[in-house]
Amino acid sequence: MSPTLSLYFARRFLETLGAAILAVLALVFLVDLVEQLRRASDSQAGLGAVVTLALLHTLPLASVTFPFVFMLAAMACFGRLERSSELVVARAAGVSAWRILAPAVITAVLLGLVAIAVINPISAAMLQRFETLEARFLRGQESLLSISREGLWLRQADSQGYYVIRAQRADPDGERLYEASFFQFTADNRLAGRIEAARAELMPGAWRLSDARLWSFDPDNALRPPGLTMAEELEVPTTLTSDRILDSFASPDAIGIWDLPEFIATLRASGFSARRHEMHLQKELAKPLLFAAMVLLGAAFSMRHLRAGGVGLMLLGAALSGFALFFLSDISQALGASGAIPTPIAAWMPPMAATLAASALLLYTEDG
Repeated sequence: MSPTLSLYFARRFLETLGAAILAVLALVFLVDLVEQLRRASDSQAGLGAVVTLALLHTLPLASVTFPFVFMLAAMACFGRLERSSELVVARAAGVSAWRILAPAVITAVLLGLVAIAVINPISAAMLQRFETLEARFLRGQESLLSISREGLWLRQADSQGYYVIRAQRADPDGERLYEASFFQFTADNRLAGRIEAARAELMPGAWRLSDARLWSFDPDNALRPPGLTMAEELEVPTTLTSDRILDSFASPDAIGIWDLPEFIATLRASGFSARRHEMHLQKELAKPLLFAAMVLLGAAFSMRHLRAGGVGLMLLGAALSGFALFFLSDISQALGASGAIPTPIAAWMPPMAATLAASALLLYTEDG
């Protein structure tokens, strides 16, 4: 097949795909805007904040549907080429179905690489900003926990002020902190005390500190030396629970793929499980194969002669195949995140299965 014909098929696919992505982005924005307006009805967030939240949430939400958009775009593109008899002419000239499909498949793989390298960091930054603003405007709380090379950091607040908690590591449930430091601040951000403890255990309504040393500061006199108190056990009131601590992690989607390996290493060093983030990393790396598989799947259901009939059944088959792949991916990701199967297998198995199934269907329906 000549390069000119290959570029023509690739351009037709890109035009269809671009229109489909724009339509999905617009639809997702409108639906999410209505949802954010509903959620903001009981808060003090203004219209500008709600629109900002919807805009920030659009790309992260829409990116979940991109594999299906690729499949629908392939169906629309090759269906239109079939109706205009362009595929018939290409076949009559000796061009096989596989060579007709090659430009679209290669385009899908290249777009998958762009999605990994460019779209993913942008989407992660938008989602991270969305989660921060959502916590502030709609849930009335700030982020509770962050992970860094220096350990993990927690923040808890009450009517008298707040504590900033740092620990070298924690258990997987976030209920025990080791080599913990508690910094107590007043409501006007003045240091009131510091506690060093070998271990901090989360109890209902309080942190129980073991082998603690307490330094008391005078917020009104920064030059006054702090008083030191030693205690085998000490309790610090808290409203935190294990679920709230774990839920306050940034979701894997909110971390750019370039920062994800380092975050996974830091997460492990802090004592937390990194399976969810490993699963997300492998799933992102498998996107080029997934996009190519969806193009093959869409083409397999649309590259057929219209006079053969059964168009409705073919569309139904494509929809059922898409839902089956989504169901398989969901189960596979749950198994990978739980540790039941290795995360690379869990992430790469669904797109590989879709590729094999689409190729088999094309072999059955096409002469090429």
